[in-house]
Amino acid sequence: MAARIRTLEKHSLNVPGKWLQAVEKLEIKEYGYGIEYYGEVGIGSPPQKFKLDLDTGSGDVWLAGEECEVCSRHKKFNPRKSSTHKAEGRKWGISYGDGSFATGYTIRDTVSIGNLTVPNQVIGLATSESRAYQQDTVDGVTTFLDNINKNSLLKEPIFSVYITEKDRNDYAGEYLFGDIDKSKFEGDLTWVPLSTPKFWEIALDGVSLNVEGVGREQIEISGPAILDTGTTLIVMNERQATEFHSAIPSAENSDIYGWIMPCNTDQVLPGNVSFTIGGVDFSVPVKDIIREPVKGLDGWCFSAVTSGASNFIILGDVFLRSNYIVFDRGNARVGIAPSKHRNTPH
Repeated sequence: MAARIRTLEKHSLNVPGKWLQAVEKLEIKEYGYGIEYYGEVGIGSPPQKFKLDLDTGSGDVWLAGEECEVCSRHKKFNPRKSSTHKAEGRKWGISYGDGSFATGYTIRDTVSIGNLTVPNQVIGLATSESRAYQQDTVDGVTTFLDNINKNSLLKEPIFSVYITEKDRNDYAGEYLFGDIDKSKFEGDLTWVPLSTPKFWEIALDGVSLNVEGVGREQIEISGPAILDTGTTLIVMNERQATEFHSAIPSAENSDIYGWIMPCNTDQVLPGNVSFTIGGVDFSVPVKDIIREPVKGLDGWCFSAVTSGASNFIILGDVFLRSNYIVFDRGNARVGIAPSKHRNTPH
């Protein structure tokens, strides 16, 4: 079908609408304390299944290669078992803001999610990776999310992201390719234009702390922000992170642990943190700003807001767990609405 569509498009012929009806759902699972979310993705023909982190903030698809001696915890891709594998051999490497990295070489092969396939996708095969990835149970990272639109198989050239608390079956949300699931969010979507489409960058108008019985406190934070499914926390520059935590009683920037706060902060400050985007407030409960306990510091927990040397604010999974996001590359925009979470087991 994909070949037929590409042939018609090449010669400027109309593609029958019934061919452009694909909608595919990929359920995701949670790793660790919401550290990352992964789904099962096929690589090669026939597909070899891998647990991959679908990352909107990275342009690379990569996983462990057979030559990687330090990748013992990860499933490794075997190119000899794929009929669509093409050797490239170019040197490849990637590094992330948290210091983690991987190096290796590139190949090309088919990447698939259910019935959706991206042929001839460039894939990095790691021959070495940092300790952070050696300890990770997820096999690799992918963001062929843009490339999947080029196959012209989707009902709409969009994908939607829904993240929630995992249930007893380990369901923690889903990616929906080609459609929007209105049952997953409250009210209407707010459509926001992208400032820089490549990085899903939008304008963050402001941040405020809303405490029950007290009111709203505006925090002097605004600027460019990216919506990043591959980042766990909310990342700000040093000034912004300091400004944010100044509104949190007793929060401090530890030389050893970074930003930490009392684990009972949600009791002291019952309410939410609002991020104003497109003139609309999108909230994250204060309880979700409190991360896991700090070992050795009784009563202290890590903050979900951290600082980094970045030119933009990164709204990672902490924000996405509370807000449904529609990524619309075709119209250079994103749609945002408060998520509707299940009260019953999935």
